[in-house]
Amino acid sequence: MGLERKTFIRAFDTKEILFLRIFVFCLFLGRGWQGLFWDLPLRTFFWDQSLLEGIVTSLTGDTWQNYVTNKSFNVDQFIDGLGVGIGIFWMLCAVAVLFLKEAWKLGKWLLYLASFSFVLLALLYFKDKFWQVGQFFEYATQITAPLILVHALYGGQNTPLFRTTLKVIIATTFICHGLYAYAYYPQPGVWIQWCMDILFFKNDEAASQFLIIMGALDFLAAILLFIPFKWTFSIAVWYCIIWGFLTSLARLVGNFYIDIFWVSLHQHAYETLYRLVHGGIPLLLWWSTKKEI
Repeated sequence: MGLERKTFIRAFDTKEILFLRIFVFCLFLGRGWQGLFWDLPLRTFFWDQSLLEGIVTSLTGDTWQNYVTNKSFNVDQFIDGLGVGIGIFWMLCAVAVLFLKEAWKLGKWLLYLASFSFVLLALLYFKDKFWQVGQFFEYATQITAPLILVHALYGGQNTPLFRTTLKVIIATTFICHGLYAYAYYPQPGVWIQWCMDILFFKNDEAASQFLIIMGALDFLAAILLFIPFKWTFSIAVWYCIIWGFLTSLARLVGNFYIDIFWVSLHQHAYETLYRLVHGGIPLLLWWSTKKEI
């Protein structure tokens, strides 16, 4: 049975707004937690000699060696302070998300700025991972989640174009995630370890093969989102919802030790929090589409 062809346009309902608030709040909370207590990939920029040496020597009249060894400027403390400052900004965004209303016009500009900050963060990870294109576009859902909330809160409509845009965003994230699982890029060793620890694979070869299968399913789900049949769309979107949440939770479960309960939470809960949008945006797509199909 195909999807209905009628034009389906309506305002966002309260549950859709609530979904978005919760998941964007978690996104900001997780990233803020990272900035305040853990490293952001700022050193991949500020310690790049090929990129910054000319600027540093021109502005300071000092050598690159003195710059990186803190003889003329404590660059390491500056990087730590900048990371904390960015973390505070994201924490403020998390609080703001809970109270934003259409009447607060400055709110949309705050979220625009936050989205731009996630673009810069993705670029830093992109550079840190040796310019692997999939690394940058894997952050499509995190980058756009604040913009989706802006659209919903500030007079936007739930239209066919909006739902198609969600599909593109979700497909981009899952395809790029799948490139690592499928071993187009090197499979992260920690993923293999999680499969062995959580799913009880006996060796890394079996865990690697499982990831390759899941990578192929990521690609398939991304395609099926756009096939105009109810059953293909339902399979794809629920795969994205379930797998998006499971891969988010794996960051905490795979690194959790009961004997150091609080340490485990502090070190890894933030990684789960900011990835919850990977399941949350597909959930929004399902909810916003279900009346259409």
